[in-house]
Amino acid sequence: MSEQERSQDIAVLLWAIARPALIWTGHFIFVYAALSAACTSREITPYGLADTAIIIISIPAIVAAGWSVFKSGDSQLAIAARWTGIISVVAILFTAAPVILMDSCG
Repeated sequence: MSEQERSQDIAVLLWAIARPALIWTGHFIFVYAALSAACTSREITPYGLADTAIIIISIPAIVAAGWSVFKSGDSQLAIAARWTGIISVVAILFTAAPVILMDSCG
């Protein structure tokens, strides 16, 4: 394996580590913004719309963040990519769970 191929493999694995965390970050910001818009005293958007949007956006976020769980390889970076995917999927589920369980802003 040449040095260039090795550095490309490392770059791919580093992206596989960072991507799930970035997806969770985007999901968290979206959930926070949607609930903030729905739960203000002016109620910028109805809670039902925010709730539906969060549920709809959570499904592809879980799939996209979990994709690195299926990364093959036994290197330290491949293992880190799998764990980052698992942790990010759990974080997305825990971010969306209160929205699914709540009936209103309360």
